[in-house]
Amino acid sequence: MRIQKLVKPILLLVCVSLIVYALLTMGDDRNPIVYSEHLDDTVVTIDGEAVIFRDLAFYILFEERKIEEQAKVYNPDSTKDYWNLHTNDTFIQLEAKDVVMDMAVHDHLFYQMAKAEGMDSLTESEEDELSFAITDFWEDLLDVQWEKLPCSEEEINQQIRIAAIAEKYQNMLAEKDGPSQAAYNYDGYYYGLIKDEHQIEINNKLWKKLVMGDITLKHTKLNYINGMTDEEKEKFKTERKGLRRNAKDKSQ
Repeated sequence: MRIQKLVKPILLLVCVSLIVYALLTMGDDRNPIVYSEHLDDTVVTIDGEAVIFRDLAFYILFEERKIEEQAKVYNPDSTKDYWNLHTNDTFIQLEAKDVVMDMAVHDHLFYQMAKAEGMDSLTESEEDELSFAITDFWEDLLDVQWEKLPCSEEEINQQIRIAAIAEKYQNMLAEKDGPSQAAYNYDGYYYGLIKDEHQIEINNKLWKKLVMGDITLKHTKLNYINGMTDEEKEKFKTERKGLRRNAKDKSQ
């Protein structure tokens, strides 16, 4: 009997603790940060070397453009619907955010390793390839992204250069140790083994509050359930209040 009396209070305490924890966790997500206000804040450190939010601009532009193009196929009238889609046990928006971080960590880690081995320069032919890649990147950019560039073109071009040097180092590893270049991609198995040997710390306090999909794009906020815009919801509420008022007047 004494044990049974103790079980209920303990279960109640556990439930309350879980509810409080959930509310605190949800609180972080309900207060998203503005990317442009944190450009110089550290987002991740790799072996003690800081990578700031500004350094992610290229990856954010690239990934948001890619997902937005897919969204246009899914629903050209409301691309935000695709960003809010839940698939593979996660939301498209969260998956895109993970890819941005994974690509940035991959390139900065390999860039650091390349520098340490004196491989952080490009040959003349590699410089030509980089020039073409930079041109293609800017030509593919969406008009709205030009209006919402997170930082200068020069800074973004430098980020593309870092990615090119990282790719060069990746190719060297594949040629030297095998089995393939793909094995050293940001989601590759052999890269994962290398990554595990290094200290990588994400600034989750800020990173968790970053919302992908509206950093270099513009979307109308949608209701997850009915897809209505904020303006449409307000109009619907007003009309519904009017109908209720009319119905009440008629009944009196």
